[in-house]
Amino acid sequence: MSELPLLLIVFWAALNPPASAASLASVEPLAEGRRDGLLAAAGGLAAVLLLLTAVLHGPLLDLLDVSAASVDIAAGIVMVAGAARPLLRGRAIEEAIAGAAGDGGRTVLAPLAVPLLATPAALVAAVSWGERAGEAQTAVVAVALVALTVLWLARGPQPRSRAGRAALDALARLTGALLAVLAVGLVVHGILAV
Repeated sequence: MSELPLLLIVFWAALNPPASAASLASVEPLAEGRRDGLLAAAGGLAAVLLLLTAVLHGPLLDLLDVSAASVDIAAGIVMVAGAARPLLRGRAIEEAIAGAAGDGGRTVLAPLAVPLLATPAALVAAVSWGERAGEAQTAVVAVALVALTVLWLARGPQPRSRAGRAALDALARLTGALLAVLAVGLVVHGILAV
């Protein structure tokens, strides 16, 4: 499999847009203008974080004095942890945290930009795949999928019907399972490379 489709799959699973949508669907909707502005700012911040992480992965590895194989193992562990909540609950963050999205000035940073859009799994994927697939390609895919997630979240009201929420929940759980599989593969790859 070429790097681009695999990168798209990895970042889709790491960002888990269905779990983010399910998280925001569980809280009272914000006024449309406020929601769009918050999501745009959070998306921009998340994209910058992922871009910097992908581009600066080399100096980061040098600073920490760790090998790429060790980073793969650590990234896999973080990804497994990131897959747990969507697998068990069908959402990326808890309702109480998602409810803070309308509560004030730090809203852009938490919970929207980090951990909803720039998830810990996506940040470690940017480090790990920046080494493997190259900084530019990793950064472009990460930023593109953040933009896609923001568009999904800003497209309008999230499903409030029981069937719509069940479908979103199922998709979030399947994406979480995909992340867990990718994470195990990353750990195995890292162990074999050591």
